[in-house]
Amino acid sequence: MADDLDSRYRRILTKQLVMNEQTWHALRDRGVTEATELRLDFSYSAPDRSSAESLRAVLAEQTDYDVMVRSSGGLLRKTWTVDGTTKPTAVSAQVLDQWVDWMVTAGLHQNCEFAEWGKPA
Repeated sequence: MADDLDSRYRRILTKQLVMNEQTWHALRDRGVTEATELRLDFSYSAPDRSSAESLRAVLAEQTDYDVMVRSSGGLLRKTWTVDGTTKPTAVSAQVLDQWVDWMVTAGLHQNCEFAEWGKPA
């Protein structure tokens, strides 16, 4: 089981770190610097309400993020997501990588998968 969790962690983190690099370049092209304060939106997928609520509770306890649980779909195809937004903070490529690592880990400990992050429109 631990090997499966480690494999999931490495798969998700690797994907997210590649996306971080691309997103950071796009942000820099739009004038964002390491001194620019940004709010970041983020999303997790969850297998069930209990996992989603557990992750929401962890994020509420350990961060100052605005976090909510949402569901969609019908009874047989219901999906759960945990969505949120950080407070404004200055970021760099290194800070984003560290943050994503923490977010991936926090999600996996609650059986949720970090899906994405971005800058609000």
